[in-house]
Amino acid sequence: MSEKDINQTVAEEICNRFRLNGQEFRLGECVALLDGKVVAVETDLTAAVEALRALGGNAQRGMIFEVGPQVDYIR
Repeated sequence: MSEKDINQTVAEEICNRFRLNGQEFRLGECVALLDGKVVAVETDLTAAVEALRALGGNAQRGMIFEVGPQVDYIR
């Protein structure tokens, strides 16, 4: 499983249940993931991006998402 797939699975778990491994999340929080682990929970996107960037490394890694119900888009 790729890092992207792992992060996506974790993001879906958080958005569906509003919790992960005993940690609770609130609607609208911005969560930063790296290697499937929560590395930051912020109230705004800018702060989440800064927290993820502060960890250094490859800018192509990690994921940031807003906690909320999944939206299916029709193509």
